Amino acid sequence: MNFYDLAYTTPDTLDKIKAAEARGAYNDHLDPVTSEGILPVTGKFPYRPGFFRKIGYWVLHVAYLDGFIRRLNENVFCTTVMGRENLRGVKGAVYICNHINKYDALVVNYALGTRKIKIMVAEFNNRPGLLGSFMRADGILPFKNTGPLIRRFTSAVNWYLQHKTGVLFFPEGSEWWCYPRPRPFMDGAFHFAAANNVPVVPLFITFTHSGRTSAAGVSLPYFTIHILPPVYPDEGKTKAENTQMLKNLSHEAWVKKYESFYGTKL
Repeated sequence: MNFYDLAYTTPDTLDKIKAAEARGAYNDHLDPVTSEGILPVTGKFPYRPGFFRKIGYWVLHVAYLDGFIRRLNENVFCTTVMGRENLRGVKGAVYICNHINKYDALVVNYALGTRKIKIMVAEFNNRPGLLGSFMRADGILPFKNTGPLIRRFTSAVNWYLQHKTGVLFFPEGSEWWCYPRPRPFMDGAFHFAAANNVPVVPLFITFTHSGRTSAAGVSLPYFTIHILPPVYPDEGKTKAENTQMLKNLSHEAWVKKYESFYGTKL
């Protein structure tokens, strides 16, 4: 399997995006994974890996994953990073990014440098084989909507945030390939930030025309990832109030960056 192929898409996926946009279905999953490509998430999933598993994950990073992230961003996406100064003083935090590529978490990895993060993903992203091993080594936390696993997921996210490890969420809920506009947010990321009294760091990926086209005839833009100033909870507000405030301010930050970068109103 050529892992770089997952960075691209096909014209029919772009048609699905246009159709979902027309009907206002901004959180629809448009590029589903078949059950044959899923490793079921069970109570044994290593949300907090033990010592020997951590060593194995470190080996995978050093031997392959770190180099793959660098090559993907430098040679495929030609990623530019803006705003790293906004990370000064930020430790445990909720990071949010627009969900625009199967590898956008690796764009965030590249932007954050040596900062280690965990990545909230849907359960169908827990994959078998070498690809799944790399994804788990990079820190995925699959969410499965069953009581015991929700509790394990929630406990893990809270533990990481309380121990100064960032957790990345995609608040739009679904991946739309290179879709430039901010979409409506779900509440989950902001609930965790409010519950753990940590900031939200909004990241927003924009696109620049490159002149490149894939074999399928799809334009391949250059990426710029903008690290925007963190948004902090207000100690005078309730958890519910902070959840909505963080959500609204983070979305406003995305909209402002979209409008300034593209020179157009949303």
